[in-house]
Amino acid sequence: MRSTKTLLIEPNALLREGLRRILAETAYAPSAAAASLDELGSMAAFDGSMIVLIIDASRDHDETCRQAKALKEANPGAKIVMLIEQYDIKQVVAAFQAGADAYLKKSISHEVLVKSLDLVMLGEAIFPGAILDLLREREAPGAHANEVPAAEDPHDMGPPAKGLSVRETVILRCLMDGDSNKIIARKFDITEATVKVHVKAILRKIQAKNRTQAAIWAASHLPGSRGTPTS
Repeated sequence: MRSTKTLLIEPNALLREGLRRILAETAYAPSAAAASLDELGSMAAFDGSMIVLIIDASRDHDETCRQAKALKEANPGAKIVMLIEQYDIKQVVAAFQAGADAYLKKSISHEVLVKSLDLVMLGEAIFPGAILDLLREREAPGAHANEVPAAEDPHDMGPPAKGLSVRETVILRCLMDGDSNKIIARKFDITEATVKVHVKAILRKIQAKNRTQAAIWAASHLPGSRGTPTS
């Protein structure tokens, strides 16, 4: 098995030392800690180890995403955990697209941080449920005016996105709203088993691991109007 190299990037020296001490007694004891990725120099070189990058994304989110994307391109197996002060839907989408494996608030407990790292190492993506609330808020203005009745003719929905069928596109929008399979089934007068088949197909087509990732993808790739999904 490859060894794990944990790199810790936190501009604030006090927080950096605190995180280093928290992780010191875990499987994620930092191999190196610095204020920026550039400061690590050769320590960030890939030597066959599994890279776990824990990086502050609250100072310069765009640059952090750029660095994350570059790291993923150079080492697809690398795991990237971004730490932020508060959620912003555009930044969440940007982090997801850059390849972040986890997007966590700095206010979480150290137990949650370690458990999240465990899940990331198992291949899970950790995007807090609060993101679904942000997705709902994003669509709140004029939501009632744009809402699609369950009986609406699917031919009026416009072209689908990413090879999705019209039905899959509207179900994807339901996932953005946090609807359960039962609620979706009632909206479109279909069985829950049929909904599960559609959701599975959606996840496969957009290459998402779970419903939360699908909702984030939809926020980036589907327009705000429910009536005109496009690619």
